[in-house]
Amino acid sequence: MQMDMFGSAKTVHSVSQITDLIKRLLEKQPLFQNLWVRGQVSNLSRPGSGHLYLTLKDERNQISCVIWRSNAARLRFLPRDGEEVLAGGKIGVYGPQGKYQVTVSTLEPLGIGALQRAFEELKQQLTQEDLFNPVHKKPLPELPRKIGVVTSATGAAFQDICQQLYKRYPLAEVLLHPTLVQGEEAPEGIANAIEVMNERDDIDVLIVGRGGGSIEDLWAFNEEIVARAIFASKIPVVSAVGHETDYTISDMVADHRAPTPSAAIEHIVPDQDELFSKLDGTEAWLHRVMSEQIQTHKTRLEQFETGLSPGRRRDAINQLAQRVDDLETACRTSMGHRLGNVERDLYALAQRLNALSPLATLKRGYSVSRKMDGEVLTTTKQVSVDDRIEVQLADGHLACRVEALRESD
Repeated sequence: MQMDMFGSAKTVHSVSQITDLIKRLLEKQPLFQNLWVRGQVSNLSRPGSGHLYLTLKDERNQISCVIWRSNAARLRFLPRDGEEVLAGGKIGVYGPQGKYQVTVSTLEPLGIGALQRAFEELKQQLTQEDLFNPVHKKPLPELPRKIGVVTSATGAAFQDICQQLYKRYPLAEVLLHPTLVQGEEAPEGIANAIEVMNERDDIDVLIVGRGGGSIEDLWAFNEEIVARAIFASKIPVVSAVGHETDYTISDMVADHRAPTPSAAIEHIVPDQDELFSKLDGTEAWLHRVMSEQIQTHKTRLEQFETGLSPGRRRDAINQLAQRVDDLETACRTSMGHRLGNVERDLYALAQRLNALSPLATLKRGYSVSRKMDGEVLTTTKQVSVDDRIEVQLADGHLACRVEALRESD
């Protein structure tokens, strides 16, 4: 406590005390401890310590920022002067210079240019590490029994995959591991889903992807953590991200790239119509081979018959006739076995297809409800009271009108 020239008491603080007071005041404000700042990078420097120092500015003001070495090492790209970024962190006070600053923990690029540069930098890094080398690509199974899918549970991608699979090869099963495919938490979720799928021993092939979107929407599939999870997968991975013109890091590191999620099914499973056609071709081939063999032996028999004396001819004819009978019996037995196997396979396929048929489901007491325009009803939100609907049963259709809407508890 000191006295001024008029004898009044006054409280005097040191510079450090004032700085500590301001620091404590800032630290008490939750808003300042977890915030995002958008601005243009300037005065970027990276000394030997590995820390990053920069200034974020807009058209009127600027603020100093620091990124400690541990966080700088995890950045997916290094900012450049003039680029616009989004910085996440907390506000603190740097006492030696008496100024406040943002301690940045996360830095994200804004704008297509910065994202494209981040894409090229990661692509170059993984190329140097040999992650894109074709020698690492695993072959896809010919007839997969179970297909794993890593995508959003609510997106159109999974529905497209299921519909395409039912058309081409309904014998295969689908197992979905739902995950976010867009946003800050998406990369870690996708990588974790791939790792979880690899802990199973019944997945033959894995589809990783999502539907189309902007470069920002698809960016999770350009993250290093996703690329390394795909590369480490023991299960063959098919990357199916966006549309045909979209190309991501995941596409490059995966064992196979499909232009769209539904197209992934075309690369993974055969067409059931082609399989039935092959079975028909096998049956026709068996008939043709048998006929050719029988005709060959008949021709030889005729040749022997014309070149022998009557007595020897008779013996030779009898022996050859017996031989022909033996060969014909063997051929018919062989054909019977092969045709039996083919018929059993066709019957098994038909039984499994019938089990999956919507008509079989209807015969068990279920029904399918549609709007008058043909749209299948899956939720009460698709209709209103007094709407006309059509209900399909196993043996016909019912024309109905909605009297009330009741949602499940």
